[in-house]
Amino acid sequence: AGSSKSYSTAQKILVERIMAEPGHRYLVVRKVAATLRNSVFQLFKELISDYDLDASFKINKTDMTIEYLYNGSMILFSGLDNIEKLKSIQSISSTWMEEASELDLKDILEINRRIRGDTPGYKQNILTFNPISHLHWLKSHFFDKHRENVSIYKSTYLDNKFIDDEYADELEDLKNYDIQQYNIYALGEWGVTASNIVYHNYKPEVNTSLKTKEDFTVLHVGIDFNIGGCCCVVNGIFGDEAHVIDFFAVYDTDAIISKLIELRNTGKTIVLYPDASGNSGSTNASSSDIQLLREAGFRVVVPPSNGAVRDRVSSVNRRFALKKLFVAAGLDRVSYALQTQAYTKRGEPEKSDDHNGGSV
Repeated sequence: AGSSKSYSTAQKILVERIMAEPGHRYLVVRKVAATLRNSVFQLFKELISDYDLDASFKINKTDMTIEYLYNGSMILFSGLDNIEKLKSIQSISSTWMEEASELDLKDILEINRRIRGDTPGYKQNILTFNPISHLHWLKSHFFDKHRENVSIYKSTYLDNKFIDDEYADELEDLKNYDIQQYNIYALGEWGVTASNIVYHNYKPEVNTSLKTKEDFTVLHVGIDFNIGGCCCVVNGIFGDEAHVIDFFAVYDTDAIISKLIELRNTGKTIVLYPDASGNSGSTNASSSDIQLLREAGFRVVVPPSNGAVRDRVSSVNRRFALKKLFVAAGLDRVSYALQTQAYTKRGEPEKSDDHNGGSV
């Protein structure tokens, strides 16, 4: 943060590419078009104005395009929330992906396919981002293996001689209340270290299971009811070991039941362990969520109340440490969540309302 990476990148594109090389169609993207308009598109407009070049450029605010009138080079802006719009953009000469940590690898691959044919100058993808997680695909894809055609530039606010003292002080002050934020945004280090992780005893190299649903006749399913997102984890028991072998996230109890019936139809015996909140929350006016599960013919084991969060976390960490809890290979989202969920500054596990998954 505050290292001038976005400003410097915009300068490079505007001065060294657009104004110096005719015929460019330079694509600039972010995950969401609205954030692109309010950030990078605005940055280019301000640069053009600061350089007193308004008469040299045609800026289309509706379509978010900027054209240099003297050589026809253009900057096109697109959010990746409409992938079909991106596919319609042809003859791209280079790209800038701002806040690349918001993107998926498939986004990068799709963008890379846009660059083809004869182009002015050299073809280049620029990705700018803060290193938010050491488990992010950006690290494994670009940093953990040597690539001949990749250059990596790391900058912090200390490299920006134009930064104001107040902003620099704010970044330095991060270390006094959130060391994770300080490491990422002030020092530019990859985020998420074991000191702040909830399930700190989970080690993929130790707690990975090769078992699948086919290895168990009885499946034990933990259920967490949420408004708009219910998370379910499927486990198999082998002796005194528990193996997480699948998970799914759906939007209501009816959808849970549909998923569970699919499991039952494979010949499995299903035992459910919902949280106690299901006794009071309801999907409809007449039956609680747990009653709906029972009416669907499932065995349901439910506690009278939920235990303290710290006790449940300690129990899971203990089982990981004793090598009595494992996660099936291939459940990447479960593994990622276990390695990255951190405590908030209030000492509580982080929560997320992003339940856009299905089974892996």
